Amino acid sequence: MTAAPLKILLTEGSSTSARQAIFSLGPRHTLDLLDPSPFCQGRFSRFVRRRYNCPCYSREPAAYLSFLVDRLRSEPYDVLLPTHEQVFLLSRFRDELKQHTALALPSFESMDRLMSKARFSRLLDELNLPQPRTEIVHGRSDLLVRNEFPFYVKVPYSTAGEGVRLVNSASELCKAVDDFDRAGWVGDDREILVQTLATGVKRGVTGIFQEGVLVGAQCVESRATGVGGSSMAKISVLDDAAVEQMRHIGAHLAWHGAMCIEYFRDPQTGSLQLIECNPRIGETGSALLSGVNLCELLVQVSLGRPVLPAADAREGVKTHQGFLILMAMALNGCSRRQLVAELLRSWRGSGLYENSEDELTNVRKDWRSFFPAAGVALLLLARPRAAQWLVSTTVDNYSLHQSAVESIRTMQFDASTCD
Repeated sequence: MTAAPLKILLTEGSSTSARQAIFSLGPRHTLDLLDPSPFCQGRFSRFVRRRYNCPCYSREPAAYLSFLVDRLRSEPYDVLLPTHEQVFLLSRFRDELKQHTALALPSFESMDRLMSKARFSRLLDELNLPQPRTEIVHGRSDLLVRNEFPFYVKVPYSTAGEGVRLVNSASELCKAVDDFDRAGWVGDDREILVQTLATGVKRGVTGIFQEGVLVGAQCVESRATGVGGSSMAKISVLDDAAVEQMRHIGAHLAWHGAMCIEYFRDPQTGSLQLIECNPRIGETGSALLSGVNLCELLVQVSLGRPVLPAADAREGVKTHQGFLILMAMALNGCSRRQLVAELLRSWRGSGLYENSEDELTNVRKDWRSFFPAAGVALLLLARPRAAQWLVSTTVDNYSLHQSAVESIRTMQFDASTCD
């Protein structure tokens, strides 16, 4: 698809999205990445040339931006590929960054309409697209009077399910509100979403847009969920209705770049409900194994090259995320004996793993990808309670909190900031 190999800079290396982007792009291109952790999983890849130790994006977005610009000035890169929540910051300074490298991002206004769960809900209403019944409230008192259980409480900006709670009773609601209050997410000037449960099976659709035109997409259905409600096992599906709704959203916003939408499909009625949008590339391992390289499409869009619409992905391709399944089990209080039994099922390819490929560990393709999986497994077997520490420290490397959102909104870009 590309005329020649490119030099690409990834904005982080801790997330599952980054690992899958490495598998998608590494065999052809030269990859570097930024990440504050020397043990980020993306570093353990034969396809990654260098990791650059940068400030933590979630805690120091201005310092991260300064480091990024210095890196782009120090060495030319053909493409800057944002793999996670850094899209919010990069979209804010899209025009300035394009003076140094190619990247595909929409306007900041469009970015925020999808990044904010509250603004995305309003957009769905505006476009008359289906979603569960959703109310946007303010402050503790508005939240605590809700009594039509169960429902979800969501803050507008959060990553990996940190700001999402399912509440089944008044006591669970009080605990969720207290936790959110301690985190600084609750106040009379803060929006909170109250959303009823969607019906059906959880699915996701990921697409790449070029100036509002959808050029590639793939849908998956969840076979098992794990940390933060993420899909830790999937099967590729064809879902034209979901793709068309994504196409409608992207055309309305003149979207440029990647987008992934989570939704539920009711197998009885055939109806679907959109629940959340991530305005970034997301997890692309299933698409790659299904015959569509979404990351390569995003690279071509970043370069401004004409891109023909990709063929449909194959359906029925099963994938899983091996060491994240162990992580989810440890978080749920499973014993060492249960973790060992799950490892044996994985090695034997039985149960959830039958005819399924791992999205995060592929020793045949990238032998170094074995080390993060082995390290996590050994740590959890030695101390299952370490799972919560692993999740929180990893997500902190790429998450977007309300405080970072406010900082980015007021941040200025000038020569002195990024020297």
